[in-house]
Amino acid sequence: MTEKNDFSYYHPITVRYGDLDPQEHVNNAVYLTYLESARLGYYQKVGIWEGGKTVRTGMVVAHIDIDYIAPIFLGQAIQIGLRLKNLGNKSFTLAFQITDSSENKHLARRTSVMVAYDDAEQKSVPLPKTWREKLLNDEEKRGS
Repeated sequence: MTEKNDFSYYHPITVRYGDLDPQEHVNNAVYLTYLESARLGYYQKVGIWEGGKTVRTGMVVAHIDIDYIAPIFLGQAIQIGLRLKNLGNKSFTLAFQITDSSENKHLARRTSVMVAYDDAEQKSVPLPKTWREKLLNDEEKRGS
């Protein structure tokens, strides 16, 4: 079982009919869009979302891994827990866990490495100091 403070952010998901595959469960590729929604919600909560009128965040996904534990079905209430796992100089790693909201059953887990990126220069850059502070501050709140 996952305790409420294991993650600093929880994002509810509504499973749509179009998310399903021929086996009538959520298609594996759709999990990534669910996790992306959670990631953007986390960025807003933490205060590092700098999108405004555009969708640019100054970050790119460098690596993703996902473990599919149990299928997700239409009508199932799910949530995604998210927390900072590691903070580097140019990147940070996020840990995700998808659970059934009513039973707290684990359905999938993922890690994602995000890299600070300068689109104009097309290269990685050090994480902005303000992002580091906000990410660490959120992690400290989770731990208390």
